[in-house]
Amino acid sequence: MLLSCLDDDPRMERTLRRFAGALGHEVRFQTSSDALRADLSHNQPDLIVLDLSLGAETGLDILEWLVEHHPQIPIVFLSGQGDELLDTARRIAQGNGLTVSGTVNKANMVRELPDVLARRSVPEPPAKKTPPPPQAEAPLDVDALRVHLAAGRIEPYFQPIVSARTLESVGAEVLARLRLPDGTILGAGAFIPLAERSGLIMEVTRVLSERLIELAPQLKPLGFDFLSVNLSAANVQGEDVAVLIKRLVDAFSGGTRIVIELTETAMLSDLQQMRALTSQLRLGGASLSIDDFGVGYSSIRALAELPYDALKIDLSFVAEMFDSEKAANLVDSMLRMGHSLSLDVVAEGVETEAQRDRLIAMGVDRLQGYLFGRPMPIDQLVCSSDQADQPASRAGSRTGHLTGSGRDSRTDFQTASLADSLTNS
Repeated sequence: MLLSCLDDDPRMERTLRRFAGALGHEVRFQTSSDALRADLSHNQPDLIVLDLSLGAETGLDILEWLVEHHPQIPIVFLSGQGDELLDTARRIAQGNGLTVSGTVNKANMVRELPDVLARRSVPEPPAKKTPPPPQAEAPLDVDALRVHLAAGRIEPYFQPIVSARTLESVGAEVLARLRLPDGTILGAGAFIPLAERSGLIMEVTRVLSERLIELAPQLKPLGFDFLSVNLSAANVQGEDVAVLIKRLVDAFSGGTRIVIELTETAMLSDLQQMRALTSQLRLGGASLSIDDFGVGYSSIRALAELPYDALKIDLSFVAEMFDSEKAANLVDSMLRMGHSLSLDVVAEGVETEAQRDRLIAMGVDRLQGYLFGRPMPIDQLVCSSDQADQPASRAGSRTGHLTGSGRDSRTDFQTASLADSLTNS
């Protein structure tokens, strides 16, 4: 692998060459931004190693030029000014579409740089573009959505949630889908925002709830401790939401709890109204979870004001645990805070075995993400549950492959569990 390095301290050249050479990499070293620009114009490297402190310039100034001229070349950042600055620089670069292969604190270079270089191999060929999923022939409008709702075409999909102790499914999050007459399945992002804008969100929730009640005879034998259902701000403002949820609770009484996940937008509505509604939901037998915890501004206030049983750590923190020690420390802090308030803590967006293992070591209670299963229709959920009941499948489930969808890679972070939720597009 060919590395092009920019650092205004010429003493760094020997160190970089020693570490990179030990791994079989070639190094071209520059001490000025002009030299780096000239070097990249002649022979593009596989990786750029960029110091953030460059005297008159900074590494951030170089980023702007890289975004315009060489956005395809991955970067490793160096800095002697602390992990926090490195973390912020990484976010700036990624926010501008650049690939960051790692960050190295110069104080820990002997330990960190060989590890970063060892993980980095020659870039793979660009992935083949996959064709877009089939779409409806015409954009969905309010009148069409009304027709679909009247016909009961909202279907529940289910994403497994597993116990961190046993790695076995203990529940599922319910996600809304719209099945068109031609068989096309639309995700939540294709119709939930329209339903919220047009005042049809309560009707969507009603149809979804009715379908869940119809499926109760199939769901109850699965032995789930709970089913999670999302409510948005528009739901919260509806007068009949407590009655609707009570019907769900009654339909699944005797074994399966209904957990209501309230999003940040829901909590930003009238606080007095939220106090009354959440109290009614709890008194009606539902449990309450705060969704996407950590990404908003009112989440902690809501924990103090409202009767929650659980919190769900936002998937963005889980995705960054190995790229940002700050993100990992925040996950740990959220876990400790949740447990100090006697709340169950769920981590969503778990994609890899490494994430799973670190979260378990931190003490998380439950896990959700593609490692344990994608959102699926009822028949697939029942089938996967039957397979998990087989002795061989139970043994395999403890490696994180409950539904055969586990991946041990941190490079394909997915956000579908958020995008698929009832209240987010």
